[in-house]
Amino acid sequence: MIKNISAIMKKEFIHLFRDPRSLSIAILLPVILLFIYGYAVTTDIKNIGMAVLDNSRSFESRQLIDKFIHSGYFIKVSDLRSENQFAEMLDSGKAKVVINIPSKFAANIIKGKKADIQVLLDGSDPTSASSAMGYINGIVQQYFSGVMLNSSVRKADPVNLISRIWYNENLRSLNFYIPGLISSILMMLSAALTSLTIISEKEQGTMEALIASPIRKSELMIGKILPYIMVAFWDVVLVTAVGKYWFMVPIKGNYILLLFCSCIFLSGALSIGLLFSTIAKTSQEAMQMALLTTMLPSILLSGMIFPIENMPKVIQLVTYLVPARYFISITRAIFLKGTGIAYLWGDIIPLILFTLVMMRLSISAFKKRLE
Repeated sequence: MIKNISAIMKKEFIHLFRDPRSLSIAILLPVILLFIYGYAVTTDIKNIGMAVLDNSRSFESRQLIDKFIHSGYFIKVSDLRSENQFAEMLDSGKAKVVINIPSKFAANIIKGKKADIQVLLDGSDPTSASSAMGYINGIVQQYFSGVMLNSSVRKADPVNLISRIWYNENLRSLNFYIPGLISSILMMLSAALTSLTIISEKEQGTMEALIASPIRKSELMIGKILPYIMVAFWDVVLVTAVGKYWFMVPIKGNYILLLFCSCIFLSGALSIGLLFSTIAKTSQEAMQMALLTTMLPSILLSGMIFPIENMPKVIQLVTYLVPARYFISITRAIFLKGTGIAYLWGDIIPLILFTLVMMRLSISAFKKRLE
């Protein structure tokens, strides 16, 4: 089996190096696209996940929390028990905002003293953090305006809002968009790379030799895809280096973990192209199918530009079928949060399942006979 796979791999490498233009495009196109899109993306957000630690447990604190919930801007995802849960909520992405209401909150309001509220924001998404901070300021001021109207105490500034931004303290938008762009670009390029592998054999008249050979379908598919995984892997290294050293996006997490997750993601994306190359009638049809099924979903349905939580429920369900959704979540977590593998399994496992399913479909779709 290894001998057969090696022979197919050698054949594909020879084919790659005999076509230097295609190889140049495969290596340079991700960098070019990253430069183009890296300067052209911005957006806005709503429906922000919020976790609350209410140490006051009073009528006043519940009234404030209700203001947040009924504003339409925030969705309460968790009631916290201690400050030790702050990092977990923000690292895992379960919440974008943590509200910490101290135990003396109600007592200070009743006495007419300044009341403290601590706010922690996930700065890895600067648009969400900026919007959330604006909403929080407005809601808190509105709440205390109502308190002052019903109180004999008049205070010019009754609230001390203590805010901290984690991960992307300067709210730099490129730090948010570059990891997403890397994911979307690699998704499109990987599917395009393998979309011509099988169909080109048919068009060049070399399919008969493959059919007559003793190589099994699984060996053929694995041998076809492995060279492109290696090429795409170098693309990951290149675009990551451009993101870090040119766009100055920090990589706070484990680089080996990033490459490991990239390998899983690339295998699935390349399998998409391999499937289309197997079922398409012409190379043009295969390329169009690969680009249409990867380009639009990876940009519009992955969370790269438009927050998934703001989409209609039906569309949110569709996004679970888009592998770029999971890889974008992984890259942003590793780049900006330094998140470890313990918090990433929820995205890694769907990528593994997607890769296995697409590879199985590609093998099943390939027929060792001429039609």
